[in-house]
Amino acid sequence: MMVFQMSSRRDDAKWGPHSHCIVCGVAIPENEKYCSKICEAKYNQETERYKRQQKMSYIFIGIMGVLIVLMFLLPMLLPDLFA
Repeated sequence: MMVFQMSSRRDDAKWGPHSHCIVCGVAIPENEKYCSKICEAKYNQETERYKRQQKMSYIFIGIMGVLIVLMFLLPMLLPDLFA
């Protein structure tokens, strides 16, 4: 069984220490996250979209929880309405 390593000393000597852009994967200097302002803007846009989607999911779950609680409590609070 062969095991492959992500990087080896030979590769580090050939390419030097580097990392990759978290958006497009292009090789960049070691302490940077993005290769360009375009990738940084794309990442920020996706992060904002994810946060908005997460917030909407929490709101939806909260509304559903309130509706379920009301569904069980309303007949107890207003028995004449459901008799």
